[in-house]
Amino acid sequence: MKKSKLSSYFLLLSIFTFAATFFYIVQKSYDSLMKPITEVKQSVIIKSIDPNLDISTLDEIEKRNAVNYIITAIPTTEPTFVESP
Repeated sequence: MKKSKLSSYFLLLSIFTFAATFFYIVQKSYDSLMKPITEVKQSVIIKSIDPNLDISTLDEIEKRNAVNYIITAIPTTEPTFVESP
C-alpha cells in the first residue's frame, strides 16, 4: 500500500498547531503572573511608608470621626414609615 502524503502533512500541521497553542498559553500565563509586579514597581501612588507620623493629620482624622459620631448618635423624634409589600 502506498502511504498518503496527506496524513504526514496533517500530522506536521497538528504538531505545529499544538506547539503554537501551548506557547501562547504559557506566554499569557507568564504575562498574567508578571503584570501586577511591574505595575507595582512603576506605580507613583505606591510609595514606601514614612515611619514619621504626621500628628496634625491624625488630629484632623480624629476630629472628623468625632463629628460623625455626634451626628449619627442623635435620635429622631419622628418615626420613619416603611411600606410593606
